[in-house]
Amino acid sequence: MMVAMPRATRDDDEEERDEDPSADDVARFSRAQTRRCHECRHQMHDEADICPKCHAFQWDDERGHARSPGRKTIRFAIVLAVVLTALTLSGLLFVLVR
Repeated sequence: MMVAMPRATRDDDEEERDEDPSADDVARFSRAQTRRCHECRHQMHDEADICPKCHAFQWDDERGHARSPGRKTIRFAIVLAVVLTALTLSGLLFVLVR
């Protein structure tokens, strides 16, 4: 057996909708809290997950330090490429001089 439930009136819907920010939201967003992007150093809101300028993720590790493994990996690749190029050129020079 189905029981008919009364439909909510327009006034009930408007009372249930809370469009205004809570006091906590007002307090949290009223003070200017910013931080710099880990990649491009752009100043942004401290709770943002993605930089609006370079779109880099702003997640932190367990200790609260910025995670940026991409930057370290790129540095390592560049140093490795320079070292390998230097070794290759020195080897070619050694063969040519001999």
